[in-house]
Amino acid sequence: MSSKILLTGATSLIGRSIVEQLEQRGDTVTCFQRTNDGRPSTITGDVRDASQVLSAVKGHDAVIHLAALVSPKPAFHDALAVNVDGAVNVARAARDCGRLVHISSPSVAFHHEGSIGAAALPPTYRGRDAYTHTKALGEEAVLRVHGLNTIVIRPHLVYGPSDEQLIGRLLDRALSGTLAIVGSGTALIDTTYVDDAAAGILAALDRTADAPQLGGRAFVVSGGDPRPITEVFSAILDAFDVQPRLRHLPVGVARKLGQACDRWWRGGEPPLTEFAVEQLSLAHSFDLRKTRDELLFTPQWSFARSMDALRCFGQSQAGQEFLDRRRHRSRG
Repeated sequence: MSSKILLTGATSLIGRSIVEQLEQRGDTVTCFQRTNDGRPSTITGDVRDASQVLSAVKGHDAVIHLAALVSPKPAFHDALAVNVDGAVNVARAARDCGRLVHISSPSVAFHHEGSIGAAALPPTYRGRDAYTHTKALGEEAVLRVHGLNTIVIRPHLVYGPSDEQLIGRLLDRALSGTLAIVGSGTALIDTTYVDDAAAGILAALDRTADAPQLGGRAFVVSGGDPRPITEVFSAILDAFDVQPRLRHLPVGVARKLGQACDRWWRGGEPPLTEFAVEQLSLAHSFDLRKTRDELLFTPQWSFARSMDALRCFGQSQAGQEFLDRRRHRSRG
């Protein structure tokens, strides 16, 4: 039987894939977002406005909360307003239907050391990175809202065609000659193709209906195929036929640069932060056994398969236009 699902953050890379997969299986999707994309099912609003969120949720069977303030260095109060207060507004409104999937990040459990085969640990990060700090606080706050079945999903390093986050930034730096690998580049990292991320979220959505015992739990979703970070970067760039010479920046030097940017950088996106240095130089791989056994989700996109899809996109007209925009930006 089809369901009516409210999705926040639908304009993001993952959001678009979630909409597509929900519609493919016959569900009705309402997108709650700040801009009107012309779809009749879109409700314009802001998660920071509790009354708007409550009005939007009414009449739906479940909520997927994906909207977040994602930025390398947001103002803490801005990140707090969206990633904590906004998330709580959504969770409280979701009591009207009783089911919520809250999207978080594995970084909420980061403690300045690498992880190999890690489980979904508690969201106790309280470091300088405002995004991760507020996502950790937001996850905790959402799980304190009673009266609904909430499952938390933490997708790791999601990418796909037209991705402005990982792929866009990687291309920008490669084309401008500023790309450098922090450390040896041998640290193993899990990545997640966007279709797997969306499928994992939908698996959690289904379990909010038939597995109430999973309420209050967090699960990591990834492709389960960790690779050295140099291999990941090289393969992505190769998919767009961009092949710069990869330079290596010693971790100690990178850390000092990141600390300097944390302290003194003003304006747009900083070239580096101390948090980014740690993320780029340490291993990040995860144990997916509970995700498979309890969410009944198994990733379908190996790293090789996802690179094949990315290569097809890179060779398409849309991919060339995407790359041309990056070239234009790098010249600016």
